[in-house]
Amino acid sequence: MSIFINPGSGAVDGATEENAVENIKHFIVDNAIDGVNWIRVPKIDYGDGRYAFLLWKDNNCYEIQMPGLPLERVRYMSSEQNIWNFPRLYVDGGSWVWSFALGLSFECDDN
Repeated sequence: MSIFINPGSGAVDGATEENAVENIKHFIVDNAIDGVNWIRVPKIDYGDGRYAFLLWKDNNCYEIQMPGLPLERVRYMSSEQNIWNFPRLYVDGGSWVWSFALGLSFECDDN
């Protein structure tokens, strides 16, 4: 018997960097982040079909490990989809499916 605690956290077979770049662009749009900067950082890739990006605005920065599958195979947005079929992306080391990774805070605290 197998028990899965974190579905989608395994290796992402068939991933490409090109797909990951397109996915990060769409992730930024889904987060409704205006004026965010991003860069691809290959030296910190997890090496399992996820590709590393840094997103930053003002004083806030996030590391995103984006799966390199086509968008429709990564972008989990509702319970009408089968969550078991979607790989996790990692935000600052935390494991998330797409819809739950949305809502990054790029608001700066004035204190």
